[in-house]
Amino acid sequence: TDGGRIEMVDGADVRKIGPEVHGALAARQPGVVTRDERWWRQRTGAAPSSAHEKWTEPFYVVHRAADGTVDGLMTYGTDDKWGDAKQPLNTASVRDMIALNPAAERALWHYLCSIDWVTAVRSGYRAPDALLPLLLPDPRAARMVTHADWLWLRMLDVPRALEARTYGVEASLVLEVRDDAGLAGGRFLLDASTSGARCVPTTRSADLALDVAELATLYLGDESVRRLLDLGRAEELRAGAATTADAVFRTGRRPWCPDVF
Repeated sequence: TDGGRIEMVDGADVRKIGPEVHGALAARQPGVVTRDERWWRQRTGAAPSSAHEKWTEPFYVVHRAADGTVDGLMTYGTDDKWGDAKQPLNTASVRDMIALNPAAERALWHYLCSIDWVTAVRSGYRAPDALLPLLLPDPRAARMVTHADWLWLRMLDVPRALEARTYGVEASLVLEVRDDAGLAGGRFLLDASTSGARCVPTTRSADLALDVAELATLYLGDESVRRLLDLGRAEELRAGAATTADAVFRTGRRPWCPDVF
């Protein structure tokens, strides 16, 4: 209905298309890490992967928007299982899926759930706020079978990290950052805006005090200062600073990393 279409492609196409699509995902999805050329070559059979991993050629599909640009990419495999009465018991398993907008994600899932003789779908590791359950006629048909906290962040250079991040509001905060390891502690002035940010050491009075570990959770957008205050893991030194910080660090989607590292 949106004018888009699904196309099957091969590994060589994925090596050309994939980096740009993944780069677009990284620009909008908190928590995504980079994929180098070797990653794409290994995942498409052009380079050997780990010794214990047997390579089997998967299927590759892309979603093209109405203007022809690729805004979705999926790699999947299927098994070959049949019941005693020769009824299909096949599962389609997603190895990788990138969707840059809801229309592309809906189209890719619809395609996968419509494959002949496939009776179950394994989604692979998806974001904690993935759209998939709510795209189904019965959201309860989607069952979580594995949960893993495969996303960790240790900040080593607070100013550079905060300047590299995007922000949805304009505000200033002075953060007193503690680091028992002596690597990233200090007092920093963050001037954030929708067009960029500036973060520098300062002697101004702090608005918030917290450990570098708690700052990392705020940085990814998956925690609130209010909850950290309730846990005793942050201290509000200026009235209203917690509300400001929550607005500054809030993200539209929860952080998610589709890759193991």
